[in-house]
Amino acid sequence: MKEAVIFKSAAIIIIALIAIFSVCGSGQIIKNEKETIHLIFLKQKVLDFAKKYSDEDVIVVSKQDHLLYYCKNGRVVKNASWNGFTYNFPVKVALASRYYKTPEGEMYIDRKNPYSKYILFLSFSTPGAYGIHSAPTQYKAYLDKMEKNDPNFTFATKKDDTRGCVQVENRVIKYLYANVDVKTPVLVMP
Repeated sequence: MKEAVIFKSAAIIIIALIAIFSVCGSGQIIKNEKETIHLIFLKQKVLDFAKKYSDEDVIVVSKQDHLLYYCKNGRVVKNASWNGFTYNFPVKVALASRYYKTPEGEMYIDRKNPYSKYILFLSFSTPGAYGIHSAPTQYKAYLDKMEKNDPNFTFATKKDDTRGCVQVENRVIKYLYANVDVKTPVLVMP
């Protein structure tokens, strides 16, 4: 209830700002306000999905925004310390290249595979071999070293080049693999 009131108040303020800035003729500000509104509605969709499964962790992927949200107890995970890193969701993802399509809709994690050709693999309950993973296993030692030197190092999410999977950074898949259970609900939005 409290989140709904905050959401409604924020939406009213943003609509008022758009009206003011449109009268002033500032196209760039309007574009930023539209992006802000989009992100508010996206976060609301994430929280609605998390509430639907209030007793469980959930994962939500926005293909349009290239973001993965991880929620515990109905909230997006923020400032979670684990294994020498601090995790704040959403995180950037890479998706399918133009010849492949990342599946959409509700699904769940149906298997955890520590021996896939990628650095850990969380399999989706969809037909086909789709899921969440990091870079190919051959890069594991290199990525461990680079992330230790720079916690913000990016490698796996620089471009869309999967065959339909959701690709995250090395440190992110390690965190998700350690914290996500089989049967965790997943929503992949267009």
